Amino acid sequence: MKWRVILIALIPTLCQGQISFFNMPNPDMLPAVGYAYAEYDQYQSLKGEESVNAKVARLSVQALPFLEVGANLWFNADHPQDPNRVVLATKWKIPIYSKNKLTVSMSPGSWTSLYFTENSPMKNIFYDFVGVTINHSEHIYTRFMIGAYSKFRKSEANQYGPIAGLEQRLSKKLVFVTDYFGGSGEGFGLATGFVFYALDEGKNLPIYLAYQFDNDSSKNDLFLFEIGYLLPFWKPR
Repeated sequence: MKWRVILIALIPTLCQGQISFFNMPNPDMLPAVGYAYAEYDQYQSLKGEESVNAKVARLSVQALPFLEVGANLWFNADHPQDPNRVVLATKWKIPIYSKNKLTVSMSPGSWTSLYFTENSPMKNIFYDFVGVTINHSEHIYTRFMIGAYSKFRKSEANQYGPIAGLEQRLSKKLVFVTDYFGGSGEGFGLATGFVFYALDEGKNLPIYLAYQFDNDSSKNDLFLFEIGYLLPFWKPR
């Protein structure tokens, strides 16, 4: 898991969709250069053979109108093949089309995992997807995302897979979300749940609850909890 729609095509209004959850295919961006988004995640598995019981602290900053950069700390001692690490993230936004109620954009990006243990080689995941948003009214929209990722890690076979997602904004404060990562061994799978925006009339403090059906085994299914906050980080000149 988490990304935003075009200015109104490049610089969107405050957070009408999810705010850059790293683990979700989302074309959302932050409201403007200098904004930051902080998030805490809790992943609780059913303790399968490759369990993910992780606590994650994330920070994403909009460095340019079309670029977000971020870092997150994973504490996941229950999974010796994917232990504690820092992940450096990028997400770009390329406008493709915007007219009336329809917007289309492309969002390439990357996650680079640097592990705290010497015997764990760096892991790189690159992704790209297209997001299509249909705005039904000021607050209600439907969004589809589809794309693919590739994973590279020394001493492991390269891995490739699809990513897809659907968001349906139900009200000012509530969004239904489902997304899918193909592949094996990453905790990837189908996650479905709801995001509730508790502050600023549905523009801040997103709280996300979901259940993820793991691709490897139902014994590795996950409960996901995430809570975030949007804030000005610096004032551009």
